[in-house]
Amino acid sequence: MPHAVEVEQPTKSGRGRVPKAKASSSRELRQLRSLYDQSRDHYLESTLSLSINNLLQSKNRPAVTKIISLGLGSLASTDQSRRIKQLTIFLAIAEQLQQQGSKLEIYAQDPSFSKTDEAFLRSFGVHILSTPSATTLGEAAQCIDKSTLVYCPFLTLEAYELLFSTRDLNFFIGDDFDALRIKWPKHSTGRKEAESLSRSFVQGYRKRTVNGSGFWDVDDKPFPMAMYSERDQSKLPKPRL
Repeated sequence: MPHAVEVEQPTKSGRGRVPKAKASSSRELRQLRSLYDQSRDHYLESTLSLSINNLLQSKNRPAVTKIISLGLGSLASTDQSRRIKQLTIFLAIAEQLQQQGSKLEIYAQDPSFSKTDEAFLRSFGVHILSTPSATTLGEAAQCIDKSTLVYCPFLTLEAYELLFSTRDLNFFIGDDFDALRIKWPKHSTGRKEAESLSRSFVQGYRKRTVNGSGFWDVDDKPFPMAMYSERDQSKLPKPRL
């Protein structure tokens, strides 16, 4: 996967001045590139990268021809460090799949993407999908099939329910649902919804925990993640909605 960000050089106006919008965009792209480079170096030195690499090398993982990121968020948000790190993991996963010989299509979708976010993602060969809001899957719903790896570093329970409703979700990396279920107090609405999703959908997947340290900081407020791949549904009890 190419790592160079081709930043468009702003052209001068007839009066020899650089248009402010283009100059600002170019500066933001350079700043994002610098943050990403630092994050990538940090990731490659961490044991988290080794854990994810080992999981992706599993003989039991599904074949992948597409990878989609959902819930990445804007790279200029207040929690920018976490967003950049989430992007780093996403691109590292895509790169490893390509190195393993996969002919890969790379997509990302989030309603909060800015024009700068989209330009930066495209510089890595990422195709942008559209959705009007976080309560709909938008174009991703038509893109996900059995050969798609969905990377969802941060999704609401409502968004997870939409994702599972596609019926073609075969392979995803996202929240560890065992940790997600106990995130809320007992008898709370959040706990009930998380347990319902776990019973109805997640039990149909084989789980492998994502471990490793040396990448996330406390300020990033990391949440446990896991890799899930679909298993034989005939051996499972009927889900209770």
